[in-house]
Parts: sequence; structure tokens; C-alpha cells
Amino acid sequence: MFLFSSCQIGAEKALKSELARLFPAFRSSFSRPGFMTVKTPDEAGDPLDLAWQWSEKSVFARSAALSLGMFEAKTQEEVVETAWKLVSDHRFYINRIHAYRRDPFLPGEKNFEPGQTPELIELHRKLLAAAPNRKFLGFASEDVSHPALLGETVLDVVEIDPGRYFAGIHRIQEGSSIQAYYPGGVMPIVLPDGAVSRAWLKFEEGLRWGGFPIGQHSQCLDIGAAPGGGSQALLARGATVLGVDPAEMDPTVANHRNFTHIRGRMNQTRRAQYKDVRWVIADMNVAPGYTLDVLEDLISRRGVKIRGMLFTLKMFQWELARHLPGNADRVRRWGFDEVRIKQLAFNRREVMVAAQKTTK
Repeated sequence: MFLFSSCQIGAEKALKSELARLFPAFRSSFSRPGFMTVKTPDEAGDPLDLAWQWSEKSVFARSAALSLGMFEAKTQEEVVETAWKLVSDHRFYINRIHAYRRDPFLPGEKNFEPGQTPELIELHRKLLAAAPNRKFLGFASEDVSHPALLGETVLDVVEIDPGRYFAGIHRIQEGSSIQAYYPGGVMPIVLPDGAVSRAWLKFEEGLRWGGFPIGQHSQCLDIGAAPGGGSQALLARGATVLGVDPAEMDPTVANHRNFTHIRGRMNQTRRAQYKDVRWVIADMNVAPGYTLDVLEDLISRRGVKIRGMLFTLKMFQWELARHLPGNADRVRRWGFDEVRIKQLAFNRREVMVAAQKTTK
């Protein structure tokens, strides 16, 4: 059996190292930048369950599926015909279609952002129209941006190079993170015209992925806030935000009635300023250890009661990825019983950490 997964371009080495630790019996096979396949032992178990485990346990696998095979096609009509033929050969019943492509660039590079394109939307439409009735249990929505539903079996059609595709299958299981519900693990998020930086994208994605219940009157702290993209994502939810950064904030954020700029570094601030803060986001262009030191200092201050944190850890060298399990354990020791780490679609060379206290 073969499984495949997409990831960020450049993260393949970290993904392979992680795979060796999590699933030592898997063997790397075909790969391209931002995409890889693995061979699993015949006795490894249900392949759909294995694909689910890979996507859920991995930091760097954006999405994962059982591979039905690689094929070449010159037109979308050929893609549609071949993909449904592969499904028929393997006797799967399909409830959802995800058509996506391997990322051509890093997020933010050459104005590229992950997600659907008009060509992929058209391919989705054609795949849906050609779905054989005998293999078709019914789609909850024909809208490509509509999330899959729990229990659905998804047909993945992935363009890895011009004219070259993979078809695969994954199933939405109990406990699946939100990425599995969308094509290629990319939520339909578009940078709004008024956003002051790409930080809006990654924190908007992170807040949805982490399931943070931030809303009206939530008291939030943004560390490394300038120019203010992350703060904007919080303010749009009605939160009150303290932004700490020695640099200037964009006027759009600085002049917002629910935003207060504390100009300086965290070690220059007073404990009393955070007594009402319950949620923290942080995005500092420093080594992971320094970010964790800053957050631990905040958490350990008397009178500070943080319910959840969402922050990035920069992967300046991919070798830093081997420390991520230890980083997660360190955060748990601060009293956060739910800690997850993922390189999200709109992250660059960094990972996102979501930590929440779910028990009192």
C-alpha cells in the first residue's frame, strides 16, 4: 500500500525525519517538493486509518491519503475519466471531492497563497458532474469551499506537475483536525483588502485550527504585534487587545478603540498590565527557545491567568524540528493540557503551537 501527503515546499526533510520517528516501518517512495509518497507494510492495517493517523500525528504533513495511483493527463476531461476509473477499480464509495495542487512556491512568495484556483474549481465541477451514480452516496454541498462532514470518504485528485496527477482517498474520522475537511488541508481564507500584513492569514488560520473561543470582550495579548496583522484577526472577533512591540503599529490597528500599544519588549513591562489577559498570541522572529522563555516568564508571573496561547516557533534550520516534542512537553508543564503543533498552510518556515487549558 502507498500513502501520499502534501507539505510546504522545503519541509520535506523535516517530514521524512518525523515519519521515521512516528512510523518507522514506512518507506519513502516517490517525492516532489511539497509532496511525498510512502510505502507501508502489508500488515500495517487499514490504509485509510493509517492515512488519518499520519495527518493527525504529523507536524509537517498538511494532508494525507491512501494512494490509488499516479497518472498523466493532457486535459481535465482525461483527469476526470482516469480518476473515476481508479476509484471504480478499488471499489470505494465517494461522498466528497477534493481537487488541489502541489504548492508551486512558498506562501507569500511571488504573491502565491495556498488554496483553490479557477482551474481547480472547474476540475472539481467536472469531477462532480461525472460521479458514477453507483459510487455516489450523495454530496452535502457542491460548493468547493464547503467543509467535508464527519464519516465522509473523500476523493483526492492532486496535480503535482503540469499533466501529472495522483488520485487518493481519505476519510473524515472522529478527531480529525479541521484541515482534513478542506482540499489539500487548506482552509478557504483570503487576505482581506484592509489587512496590514500576512500575519492576519496565519493567525486567522491558527485561531480556526486551534478552536479558540475568542469573541466579544475577550482579553488578549499580542507579543511581537507590529505591524498588527495578528491583532486585526483578534479585533475582528470583538476582542480587546494589548499589543507589545518596540516597533510602530500600523495606524489602522493603533487607532482601533479596542487596541492598546505597549511599546517595548516583554521584559520591560509590568505584571499588572496583564492581570485581565486570558488569551495570548505571539509571533517573534527569534529562536524557538527564546520564544518559549518569554512565554514561560509571562505564565509564571503571579496573578497572570492565561487560558490559551497561539504562537509560532521559527524553524531557522530544519534540524530544530526534532526538538518539537520536547517543546510541547515544556508547554504542558505550564499547565496546558491540550497542546498541538502544526505547520499550517499559511505559515512560512515556522510552525504554529496551540495550547489551551481545558480542565479547571
